[in-house]
Amino acid sequence: MGLNFNFENRSYSGKTFRPRPEIHADTEANLLLVATPWGQRSSARKAIDHILEYYVLAKSDREVTSPFERLTCLSTAANNLRTATLLANERLYREDNRTEYRSGVELFGASFVDDEFVWLQVGQPQILLSRAGERLMPLGGYVDLSFDLSDGKELLPALPNQLLGLDSTVNLTINSFRARPDDRILLMSHSAPPPALYGLGRADLTLEKISRVMAKDHPNLAFWVGLLDLVQAVPARPEVTTSGGIETPA
Repeated sequence: MGLNFNFENRSYSGKTFRPRPEIHADTEANLLLVATPWGQRSSARKAIDHILEYYVLAKSDREVTSPFERLTCLSTAANNLRTATLLANERLYREDNRTEYRSGVELFGASFVDDEFVWLQVGQPQILLSRAGERLMPLGGYVDLSFDLSDGKELLPALPNQLLGLDSTVNLTINSFRARPDDRILLMSHSAPPPALYGLGRADLTLEKISRVMAKDHPNLAFWVGLLDLVQAVPARPEVTTSGGIETPA
């Protein structure tokens, strides 16, 4: 029957800076994009628009051409998301960063086709899966430069390690898993998520509770949190016509 999703998010400012992401949540196309701009804020919106330009076309036309080789180890949906991201990287590099660094984008993208959850990331957010009856399971995450360069006593302000658009090539991560209705995906842009977070039960995985736990551990650090809930898609009711008082399929 397939999946649909609900998404909510929150930013926490603290005393340090972390840019607020641009979000594209399309329940019709079953696509979620979270683009965090570093530099010009417009770069995040441009990245989303460039990805959509190819992704929407490829979803409706299986014969659409691509300058990048399709990987046989990935599904059609995963290949489409990967190609769209590679094209967006090229465009951002040519338009913004060919001669000097002006802006880059951390990116999370997810698509849902039948029961396949495909996710892609460049940089943060961290990605964790909450499944009924199971503990939080990390799916993907990056060590950013804030964590890498800190001395262990106090975290430096947020500083990304991987960005879309800074180079003609990009180091992206893409993977998938078999999703179930009621799966919850926790997204976090934070340099060092607190250990207490991993002890939260399913009932406590709310934006309010997660924000409270993270703010208590590092009260001066800015962070962003998103919660993605997967739900069973409801099939559209077929249209009917009335003939002689009897409803029949159109």
